[in-house]
Amino acid sequence: MSNAEVSEEALEHAARWFALLGDGDVSDEDRERWHRWLAASADNQRAWDKVERIDRAFHAMPVKSVGDILSDAGRRRRRLLRGLGGALFLAPLGWWGWRQRPAGLGRADLRTAVGEIHEVTLPDGSRLWLNTRSAVSLDFNADHRLLRLWAGELYLETARDARPMRVATALGSAAPLGTAFGVRLTDGRLRVRVDRGRVAVSSVVGDVGERLVEAGQGVIVDGEGRWENPRLPTEESAWRDNLLVANGRRLGDFLDELARYRHGVLRYDQSVADLKLSGGFPLDDTDRILQVLEATLPVKVTRLTPWWVKVESASR
Repeated sequence: MSNAEVSEEALEHAARWFALLGDGDVSDEDRERWHRWLAASADNQRAWDKVERIDRAFHAMPVKSVGDILSDAGRRRRRLLRGLGGALFLAPLGWWGWRQRPAGLGRADLRTAVGEIHEVTLPDGSRLWLNTRSAVSLDFNADHRLLRLWAGELYLETARDARPMRVATALGSAAPLGTAFGVRLTDGRLRVRVDRGRVAVSSVVGDVGERLVEAGQGVIVDGEGRWENPRLPTEESAWRDNLLVANGRRLGDFLDELARYRHGVLRYDQSVADLKLSGGFPLDDTDRILQVLEATLPVKVTRLTPWWVKVESASR
């Protein structure tokens, strides 16, 4: 690893420490633990420096008011309507309204809206996090503990309990064996990543049977029963701390992920997709994330409306 690079693990830890230290209720013990972590390695120090640079960029950026953004978008929208006619917007806006409602919404016991992240303690003492646009049903009885993920993403830290636990989805299921793990159901694919313990993953299609996924590993299953064992970075679970973390990540992949936390449509030109990005970005203000990208990368952000945004090369 070169001097400029930072390990994914260190960057995720730095982002978590930054979120904790920004809390007004942080304790002296927490600060001491942070100092020990920071002094433990040069990699930790480099990761912390990256997170601080991103934070300084956030606070240095002038923030447009909502009125300014709406006014700018309104001018662009009026110009477009004069050229194309307003009827063309009816279908996209109808599609956008449908897109904001997770599948299984009416049957879910727990659900989150676009951009919302929620943590809850389950009846057995397990801790559950729901990511943006997610919906989950609970079925706990004397014999089993079942969570059905209808859409979106969850993260689960299981409590000790004699009853078996399973997370079921339309594409397959994940049965944890004393674990902390994430399950994501998006784009017709089931993703499972294990941080601690083991998880038995099965698909509803094909005859592969169960696959045991160990800590630090991940698996992806699609709707036709095809399996992949990609490298799923530890930074994926930083959303639990309301952070989107990147460590040398492609801008296109970053924007695809950012789009999950925003209303409307976020598009980008392929000419900027391969730009590399590092840092920890607070998810409670996605417009500011776009401003920081515009200030730190050779890109410009065009807002046709507040709900239709495109990122393209600054040289265009």
